[in-house]
Amino acid sequence: MRNGNRMASVVVVLGLAGAMWIAGASATGKAERTESGATLVIPADHASLGKAYYVLTGKDAQVTFASDAPLEHIKGTSSKVVGYAVVDNSGEAPAIKAGEFHLPIETIDTGIPMRDGHLQSERWMNAAEYPDVHFVIAETRDAKLEKETDEFRTYSMTLVGDMTVRDETREMKIPAMVTLMPASERTKFRAPGDLLAIRCDFEILLSEFKISDMAVGLKVAETIELETRLFLSTVSPDEMRKSR
Repeated sequence: MRNGNRMASVVVVLGLAGAMWIAGASATGKAERTESGATLVIPADHASLGKAYYVLTGKDAQVTFASDAPLEHIKGTSSKVVGYAVVDNSGEAPAIKAGEFHLPIETIDTGIPMRDGHLQSERWMNAAEYPDVHFVIAETRDAKLEKETDEFRTYSMTLVGDMTVRDETREMKIPAMVTLMPASERTKFRAPGDLLAIRCDFEILLSEFKISDMAVGLKVAETIELETRLFLSTVSPDEMRKSR
C-alpha cells in the first residue's frame, strides 16, 4: 500500500480519537460494556455525581475527519461510538462530571476497505491488542450560556482531558457546544428521555502524536480537521431495546 494510504489510516484514527470525549472516566479509561455491547456500565461513584446520559449509536455520523493536503483530500467517519456522560446541573451552568466514550477501531470507515484493514493491523493501530480509542476528560471549564428557549439550553465550554491512541496519551483542550433538551413531544421522535448533544469542531497536529511520514504535507495534511456530533439520552440503548 502506498505511504499516503498508510498514513491516511493513522490520520483517521487520530482524528476520530481526538473527537471523542470521556468525562472524568476511570483511571484506566476502560469501562466494561454491557452484555449487549450497546453501551458502557456506569460505575456507581460516577452515577452518583449527576444525571447519566448514554450515547446513541448508529443513527448519524458521530465523528467526521478531513485531511486536506495538496495531493489528496481524505474524509472518514464512524457512527459506533459508545459511552456515557454524567452531568451536574446544580450550578449556574452544567458541568460534565464523569463519563467514558469508546471508539472501536474496526468501525472506522475511510471509504477504502483495504485501508481500513491496514489501519487495524499490528503495524499501525494493532486493533487486536488495542481494540478501542479512549479519551478521558478530567474537567470542564468556562461554561457559558449561549442560547436558551423553552425547549433547550446551549452552553459553550472547554473539555479538558487525555486522549489515548494505543499506548500514547496526550492532554487535549477541546472547545465544545453542549445542548440539554428535556424530554418533550418533539424530542421523543429522536429518542425517549432527556437528551444531550455534544458538538465540537477543532484541529489536531499529527506531530503531537509523534506521527511522521514522507506523505505528511503533500498527501496527508499536517493539521487534521475534526467534527464531532454526539447525541445522548437518559434512557440507555439497552432499555430502548427492551421496550421494542
